[in-house]
Amino acid sequence: MTHAETHLKMHQLFNERRFDDMDAYVGEQYAYIDHARGITMHSLDEFKDWMREWSTAFSDARVLGESFVEGEYVSVAYFHGRGENDGPMGSLPATRRQMDIPFCETLRYDQQGRVIGGEVYYDQLSILTQLGHIESSKLTGAS
Repeated sequence: MTHAETHLKMHQLFNERRFDDMDAYVGEQYAYIDHARGITMHSLDEFKDWMREWSTAFSDARVLGESFVEGEYVSVAYFHGRGENDGPMGSLPATRRQMDIPFCETLRYDQQGRVIGGEVYYDQLSILTQLGHIESSKLTGAS
């Protein structure tokens, strides 16, 4: 299995909410950084909890439209995250509005091809704006 195929499989497992099945693709050491929120998960269990937070806030959340590039020990995915905000997002209440945001995610691999970590980049401000928690006109000073 190539790194891009493994990356795609991880996304499929997220879409199917089969978080525990990810164990088969992940090495013993694991760390993952959510740059938009400034948090680091130091284990696969913490990463699964993070994914459960997303699926609580967006029960129909899907990773869509992936494209991948890969290297010897890395893969990079560009994709869209879409879903309806039908559950709380942290302390913010559900708005029933749609999120459609581009993401860039990197995964790192050990010599056996197991995922040992990753990072994700996305625009948190756009999510808050799309969900109606922030008005975009207030950000630009427009009236």
